[in-house]
Amino acid sequence: MIIAELQKQDAGPASPEAAAARTSFTGTPDVAETVADCSSGRELIQQGFADDVAIAIELDATSVVPVLTDGAFTAVPGRVPSDA
Repeated sequence: MIIAELQKQDAGPASPEAAAARTSFTGTPDVAETVADCSSGRELIQQGFADDVAIAIELDATSVVPVLTDGAFTAVPGRVPSDA
């Protein structure tokens, strides 16, 4: 989880929102099932976007964090994914 990794790298204290997100994540026994079964997950699956839900619930799927730049998501400049 991003919050845990930031804390490992001594990025400073977590905001209250980040702490709440961490607690929710770590306190949920099966995050993937919970996301797929929430109202938005069910709605997306019913509308034919099951693959999108599956991608959204992947953990540690990439080492790149997208950054919104000029209306488009890009990788952080100067950083190359370790799997590239």
